[in-house]
Amino acid sequence: MNSEIIEIEEENFREIIIVGAGPCGLAAATRLCESCPGSIYTEDEHQRFHWLKQRGSRVNLIHHHSLQKKSKTNYKCNNFKASDILVLDGTRDSFMGQWDSQFSACQIPYLRSPMFFHPDPVNIDGLVTFAHMYKREKDLMEISNVVGKEWSKHKQRKLQRKREKKVPLPTGKTSGVHDKPGIIDINMRDWKDYYRPSTPLFRDFCNDIITRYNLESVVKKDEVVSIAYRSIKLENSDESGRGMVVTTASGKVFGCKSCIVTSGHRGQINYPIAPFTDPYFPIGSCHTTHLFSKEVKFLGDEIFMKPKVGLRSIVIAGGGLTSAQLAHVACQDPRIDKVYLLFRGQIKIKHFDFHLDWVTKYKNVKKSAFYILDTDDERAQMVNDAREGGSINPEYYKKLNQHVKSGNLDWLTHTTIRCQEWNGELQCWNLIFESKVQKKDKSVEMKEISLENVDYIYFATGITADINSLGFLGPVLKENPIEVVRGFPCLTDDLQWNNEVPLFISGKNASLKMGPTSANLDGARLGAERIGWYLQDLKSRGKLDWSPISCTELGCCSSSENSTSLEFKLDQGDSESEEELESSFETRLKLSSGQMNWYTLLEQ
Repeated sequence: MNSEIIEIEEENFREIIIVGAGPCGLAAATRLCESCPGSIYTEDEHQRFHWLKQRGSRVNLIHHHSLQKKSKTNYKCNNFKASDILVLDGTRDSFMGQWDSQFSACQIPYLRSPMFFHPDPVNIDGLVTFAHMYKREKDLMEISNVVGKEWSKHKQRKLQRKREKKVPLPTGKTSGVHDKPGIIDINMRDWKDYYRPSTPLFRDFCNDIITRYNLESVVKKDEVVSIAYRSIKLENSDESGRGMVVTTASGKVFGCKSCIVTSGHRGQINYPIAPFTDPYFPIGSCHTTHLFSKEVKFLGDEIFMKPKVGLRSIVIAGGGLTSAQLAHVACQDPRIDKVYLLFRGQIKIKHFDFHLDWVTKYKNVKKSAFYILDTDDERAQMVNDAREGGSINPEYYKKLNQHVKSGNLDWLTHTTIRCQEWNGELQCWNLIFESKVQKKDKSVEMKEISLENVDYIYFATGITADINSLGFLGPVLKENPIEVVRGFPCLTDDLQWNNEVPLFISGKNASLKMGPTSANLDGARLGAERIGWYLQDLKSRGKLDWSPISCTELGCCSSSENSTSLEFKLDQGDSESEEELESSFETRLKLSSGQMNWYTLLEQ
């Protein structure tokens, strides 16, 4: 353990510091400020909790007489204030800066996610309510042929037959309509229709949440370069303890009792890829992360200021939705003569990044199968199987087919770049593609395609998960190492680094605990719920205090007496409160008021 004591200015110290101001960061901040969260509960549960809360001790339940005094207990407020939170972001001094840049670069009119994916911690239908309240129903796009009455029995049987041929079971039984066998078949006609919000509607909804919790001024623009677990002493104060020290690129040093990393899609970018040794960045090529961080502008001067005369041609490599969105934007630009879209495999068409049954009516079946797996390696494999790599939704599939018909787009599947040569005089690429072509007799042959004077290559090849590539976590990884599986850290169930270090991870890097949806808006909200409940529970019990420092640092007592961790304090608090949770009535009241969570209930 590093014994160095760091002095922090009082104005640079907060209870919580959140790294990243995207949807994950916003979800975490709002959840910490909310005393009665309810976005993870169903409508029936909300109605039941509300009914119990209204009637209080008048409800005739078992052990009713022994609960009359307990039901009048005033609960201690456990939510944080906006002044307790600091959010650090390298893009902008407000929430959703990186999100705005990404959607602006790709010119995305509608989100891919349905209406019930959002960072509101109170109401799962909050976005729907917001749209109707402000008469913005026109900002909703229906996701057809997913759920609802238009999903006919004929379509269900047709899809079932298709899946049976594609994914046969070892036992010879049918697999249903799901990506993996053993899952309950769902009557999708019984569900409400799904809608997607427009980008302006979702952005306005996020602004409404920010205003609701007074979070307008909690974000500071500063790039985090280091996070370490240290002994902290506040200047001009006797307050001291162990916490997280956050250093930024501007040289400022911040301190906090707990730190939450919501860095989004951060990892090892797949750039350059073989056979490129020198990608000639930024004049010859770039990765989509460079577009989102505004290091390079899409269809910018790098293309049109070259010595080459005439119309331009570009190559976009990648099989996901981002590559499809960029191709659509490029095909609409009259200055671009030809767009070549390269898919390494076949075209995968899905409404969402993952299969529908991970987020809807019977999602607990899928998630239970994920949680009961024995090893983190099995969980990582299940995440990969559920997401299945890059895919595009039907909306952009139709748009790209129209560009193919008009001649603006060449869509090359099962194609890779085999050879490349940079023309320094014209500042263009000469490329040779290798494409697999299936003949009528189903045999496969390799076909070469040569392109000359290609002006630019955009790599939408994604990011490989690698927690070790996050430089600002270097001190924590070195001094408090934990197991890493396929690039993902093995966190606790509360998404904490370990039982000692008060560092929490949300977003894609929490996939081993959250499942395939961790990288999406659904994962942002669920991750915020786990972390928010844990920290609020500690605060309500009076346990969110400094982890004591040894006497060699503060001269108070022996280090062996002060080795208490956050997890030990929580366990101790649980044993003290066993008597309070004896009855189902008291348990329901605590659930409805936010003083208790389903995770606690399941642990008992």
